[in-house]
Amino acid sequence: IIKLNSKQCRIYRVRINDLEAAFIYNDPTLEVCHNESKQRNLNYFSNAYAAAVSAVDPDAGNGELCIKVPSELWKHVDGKILSSYTVKSFNRQIAEVSFCTYSVNVRITYKWGKQCRLHFHCFFMLLIFFSRFWFPCVDSYSELCTWKLEFTVDAAMVAVSNGDLVETVYTHDMRKKTFHYMLTIPTAASNISLAIGPFEILVDPYMHEVTHFCLPQLLPLLKHTTSYLHEVFEFYEEILTCRYPYSCFKTVFIDEAYVEVAAYASMSIFSTNLLHSAMIIDETPLTRRCLAQSLAQQFFGCFISRMSWSDEWVLKGISGYIYGLWMKKTFGVNEYRHWIKEELDKIVAYELKTGGVLLHPMFGGGKEKDNPASHLHFSIKHPHTLSWEYYTMFQCKAHLVMRLIENRISMEFMLQVFNKLLSLASTASSQKFQSHMWSQMLVSTSGFLKSISNVSGKDIQPLIKQWVYPFR
Repeated sequence: IIKLNSKQCRIYRVRINDLEAAFIYNDPTLEVCHNESKQRNLNYFSNAYAAAVSAVDPDAGNGELCIKVPSELWKHVDGKILSSYTVKSFNRQIAEVSFCTYSVNVRITYKWGKQCRLHFHCFFMLLIFFSRFWFPCVDSYSELCTWKLEFTVDAAMVAVSNGDLVETVYTHDMRKKTFHYMLTIPTAASNISLAIGPFEILVDPYMHEVTHFCLPQLLPLLKHTTSYLHEVFEFYEEILTCRYPYSCFKTVFIDEAYVEVAAYASMSIFSTNLLHSAMIIDETPLTRRCLAQSLAQQFFGCFISRMSWSDEWVLKGISGYIYGLWMKKTFGVNEYRHWIKEELDKIVAYELKTGGVLLHPMFGGGKEKDNPASHLHFSIKHPHTLSWEYYTMFQCKAHLVMRLIENRISMEFMLQVFNKLLSLASTASSQKFQSHMWSQMLVSTSGFLKSISNVSGKDIQPLIKQWVYPFR
């Protein structure tokens, strides 16, 4: 049985190695309470929704789409040559997606209505664990694989996705073209994204491996907005003593973005509102901060992923910490301290109002309390059940805890720990045919604390128990 995550779609058929495969598609979150009419309260709904999310949790080997491998192919499973073809439809688009075990091939063809105009564009700028909303996958940050991506769009459109653009092939009638991307760094499906539109393209004059995309008539603003990005690259590579892990980087500025910035493997998607001219001086520091945030997450969050949801705080904390170092260097100590004061005020106000923010749901010995956050009206066991405000405060507290760790062991040792994590991940990512080595690209709380102990020789367990496990 193959189990994949897939939502908001209709599955018409599944073929594995050109053989029809039986499948069951069931999304329990579509009917959370199962026509329950007696218990109409938030507590019952919250518990039922958490149970529905758990039922399709990829880290537990579950999924919405269950595919039965035909008996004729059982002998090939160990050889890892299985491939499957899933055809699904959205409201106004049709997509065909193909998969294989370690190298995932994705082909998506979008068919727009006749009213399509050049200013139309689409993008997938989703939150954590939401890749299942636009293609079937194992939607877990701990499941890594290399990717080959193919996107067929109208000739006037540009498809921007992860990895290197290998080639662009036009159809015989020149009405459509297919973009072929290759991502050779093992990456989780949750770090895959896509933007399609009539983008104008700018190759960074300082770093030719960096490419910028914007909607029509915004190219002058794009040139000014991104002119500083190469300095952010230089800063991070210097303090981490490690090269940027991917062979390219793409920034895409789109309209009506859900958030100002979202980072994915080798690319980041930004809101068009961040673009500005040289005449608008007060927007410059805000935009540069967004660019620096997205680049910090390329190292910790995209390249280095997490072992489980309970280890999320480590990556958010590290990326927020090195972003803070960039802010201190760029805007000065006073601006940095002001930012820290604002972050402290936000988390204190939230915890006084709502209750404590738990960074690590799992406790010593691997046991989990029955209800470690009973003061909350939602479950913290899964990212899908979190409040967005809670997750924002979660990220805030994570990088503040990293500052506490720095005060305990010094910044020099902190940077040595980060360099060690990146060095191990870089070595593992080059092992294309030894996927068992890719676990070095996943960080866990226990592994992170062990690295701190080995590098600094100091015991920070009392600090961790106080700030990471506050409900013991």
